[in-house]
Amino acid sequence: MDQGKLDQGWVQAGRIALSETFYHRRQPQCGTLPGYRAAKRGIAHPTVGGDAMKIRTRAFLLGLLPTLLVALVLTAYHVRSRIAELDQSAVQQGTAMARHLASSAEYGVVSGNTATLGSLLDQAVAEPGVTGAMVIWPNQARMTRGETLATLPSLGAASQWLADARSWFAHPVELAAPVTSDPFLEASTHSNRPLAWVVVGFDTRSKQALTKQLLLASAGITLLGLTLAILLINKLALTGLQPLLDIIATVKRISSGSFGAHLEVTARSPELRELQTMVNQMSESLRSYQQDMEKRIHAATAELEYKKKEAEQASLAKSRFLAAASHDLRQPMHAISLYVESLKSQMQGRAAEDTLNKIERAILGTVELFNAILDVTRLDAGVIQPQFAPVRLRKLLLQLAEEFSPEADSKSLSLRVRVPDVWVWSDERLLERILRNLLANSIRHTERGGVLLAARRYQGKIRLQIWDSGSGIAAEQQSRVFEEFYQAGNGDEQTRHGLGLGLAIVRRLVRLLGHPLQLHSKPGRGTVFSLDLRGLENILAVDPDGAGEVRNEALEGFAVVVDDDPVVLDALSRLLQQWGLETRLMQNLHQVRHELQAAPDVVLVDYQLLNGETGLMVAREVHRRWGSVVPIVLITGDTRMETIQALRESGLPILHKPVRPRQLRSLLAQLLQAHRDESGGG
Repeated sequence: MDQGKLDQGWVQAGRIALSETFYHRRQPQCGTLPGYRAAKRGIAHPTVGGDAMKIRTRAFLLGLLPTLLVALVLTAYHVRSRIAELDQSAVQQGTAMARHLASSAEYGVVSGNTATLGSLLDQAVAEPGVTGAMVIWPNQARMTRGETLATLPSLGAASQWLADARSWFAHPVELAAPVTSDPFLEASTHSNRPLAWVVVGFDTRSKQALTKQLLLASAGITLLGLTLAILLINKLALTGLQPLLDIIATVKRISSGSFGAHLEVTARSPELRELQTMVNQMSESLRSYQQDMEKRIHAATAELEYKKKEAEQASLAKSRFLAAASHDLRQPMHAISLYVESLKSQMQGRAAEDTLNKIERAILGTVELFNAILDVTRLDAGVIQPQFAPVRLRKLLLQLAEEFSPEADSKSLSLRVRVPDVWVWSDERLLERILRNLLANSIRHTERGGVLLAARRYQGKIRLQIWDSGSGIAAEQQSRVFEEFYQAGNGDEQTRHGLGLGLAIVRRLVRLLGHPLQLHSKPGRGTVFSLDLRGLENILAVDPDGAGEVRNEALEGFAVVVDDDPVVLDALSRLLQQWGLETRLMQNLHQVRHELQAAPDVVLVDYQLLNGETGLMVAREVHRRWGSVVPIVLITGDTRMETIQALRESGLPILHKPVRPRQLRSLLAQLLQAHRDESGGG
C-alpha cells in the first residue's frame, strides 16, 4: 500500500475524530462563564486510552478484514479443488483397474480356467487401497478374494457405488470381436451379452486421510500468511496512527480545561504535521481566551460583590428607616390615643363627647393608613414572618363585628356573624389584619343591604366568607383589585375610598400564611371573599391576650411606667390613675436601680429607651431584685423582625403601639389578678 495514500487516510480520519471530539465536548462550553467554571472544577471525561483503542481497532480491522477475506476465499477454493481432484483420481483409478482386470480375466472366463482367474484376483487385492476383488457370472456364481458384498446391485455396463465405507467398481467381461475372420470359429459364436463381471473394492479411508492432511496443510499456510499480514498491518497502522492518537489526547486535555496543552510535532506526513500545528495554535488561542475570561470573571465578580454590598446596605438602611419611621410615627399616635381614652370619662355626657369620638376615629384611621403603607413595604421586604398558633375564630369575628358596627350603623347596613365556635391554625395578628381589610372593603363599597361574616366546614377545611350586597366588581377588574393603588370605579370613588392598599395587603398576607383566597362577584349583586383555613379539634377555650370581655371594675395596685418620652409617660399615667392604679414614672434603667425601693405590682416598660437601653434590661433588673413573680409588660413600636423575635423569646407580654386602651386594661386586670393569687399562695 502506498504510504502517501495511507497518511492522507489518517489525516482525514483525524479531522473526523477532532470534529466529533469537539462536538461532544461543547457542553459545557468554555466560552461561557458556567462552562469555564465547570472546566475549572475538573469535569470528568472519558479516558484517552479507551477512544484511542477504538481507533486502533478500527484501523487494524480496516487492513485485516480484506486480507482475511481473501485468504479464506483462496483457501476454500484450493481445498475444494484438491478434494475434487482426489475424488476424480480415485474414480479414474478404480475404473481403470476394473477395466484392466476384466480384460485380463477374459481368457479365464471363456476357458473356465479358475486358477488363472484366482491369480488375477490375488494380484488385484495386492494393489494399494484395494480391499476386495470378485468375478461374478450371470448365474450369480462368484470367485472372491478379500472383502465381499452380501448383496449386489443390478450389474450391466460399467458402474460404481458406495457400500460400507468402500467404493466399488464393476466392469463387464465381454468376448472381444475378432479382428479378422477365423475359419475355425462359427459366426453364431460371438454375442454382445457379458460373460461375467469383475468387481473391485477400494478403501475410502485413504482418501479421507489425504483430505484431512490437505485441510491441515491449507489451514497452516493460511494462518501463517495471516500472522505475517497482521504483523505488517499493525506496523503500518501504528506508524500512521500514533500522531493522530497524540492529537486526540491533546484535544481531550484541552476540552477538559487544560488550556495551553502543547503537542510535539512528530508526524512524518505533511498533512498530519499541519494538523498537529493547528492543534497547538488552537490550544494557545484558548489559553489566551481563558486568561481574558478569568480577568473578566474577576472583574464581574468584584462588581457583583460591590453591588451585593450596596444592596445589603440599602436593605439595611431601608430596614432601619422603616423601624425608625414606625417607632417615631407610632409614638405620638400612642400618646394621643392614651390622652383620648383618659378624656372619655371627663367628656362623658357633655357636648364635646361626640367631637372626642370623632377625634378617636380620625386617629384610628390615620394609624390604619400608616400601617397599610408600612405593611406593604415590610411584606415586600420579607420582614414579616408568621407565628402560627391556635386561633378562636368566633371570638375574632365577634370582635371585628363589634369594632365595625358603628361604621355599618352609620350607613344603615346590617352586620351579622354566623360562625361556629371553632379553632383554626394561623397567625392571629395577620389573620385579623386580612379580615379587617376585607370587612372594611365590604362596608365601604356597600350602600344598602348588609354584610355577613360566615364560616362553615368545607372539604376538611374551615371556609371563612365575607358576603356583601354592594356594587360588585366587573369580571375584567377582578384580577386587578389586588394591585396596589387600584380601585374599581371612577375617580370620585377612589378619592372617597382611600389609597387602595387594603386588598394589596390581603394578597400578600394570604400568600404568606398559605390560606387560599377566592373572589366571586357580580356587578349590582354583591361580592363574596372566601378564605380556606386549617381547622383544629379538641382545643380548650382560653383567652391569652385578654381581648375578651372587659370588666369596668377599678384596678388596684402599684404600677411602674418606664418610657423615655415624657408625653407618653404623662398620658399613660393619667389613664392608669383613672383605672385606679397608683403609678410611679421613670425614664431609664438608672432610675429603676436607684430610685425604685418597693416591689411593684406591675411594670409597663417601653422597649426602646435612650442611650442603648432596652425594656429587656429593665425587666431583668426588676426580676433580679424582686423575682420573676413581678409581671412586666413590654410596649414597642419597633417592627423589625429581630426585635419582635427577641421579645417573643423573652416570654413577656407584648403590646404594639399604638396600644388600644381596652386591650391594655384587660391585660392589666389579668396580670394583677395572677400576681395577687401567686403572692397570696406563696
